[in-house]
Amino acid sequence: MNKIVLYIILLGLACNLQASHIKWYSNYEKALLLAKKENKPIMLVLRKKDCGECKKIFAVTFRDQEYINKLNDNYISIVAAYEDKDSYPIELFYTLDFPAIFFINSKDESFISKPIFGFVTPKELLIYINKSKKEIAF
Repeated sequence: MNKIVLYIILLGLACNLQASHIKWYSNYEKALLLAKKENKPIMLVLRKKDCGECKKIFAVTFRDQEYINKLNDNYISIVAAYEDKDSYPIELFYTLDFPAIFFINSKDESFISKPIFGFVTPKELLIYINKSKKEIAF
């Protein structure tokens, strides 16, 4: 009986941890295939090593927010490093401003909305998420 109670508690903790973090993919091509299969758009975040705003966006905007489940349920989220140019198609997402967030239609890799450059607050990101969801037919 104690084992069952412990298992239920651990399962509940695991669910809470999953809900507070975005499920990130690091391989653009694999994530694109998954997005096409699941008919979901993509949120691509480009970061740069030693970028203060990049660290801040992951510590504040992409952590423990009310929209994390919405992102996990409705988007395939990719994080790629600018320095690792083989991890994403740089010719499609070229920028020198970081962090950079792109909302992409997985069917044709077109932009759903204008890219976001620099740090955005959780409230601002939620506006972009809701806007991009309205602009694409899922």
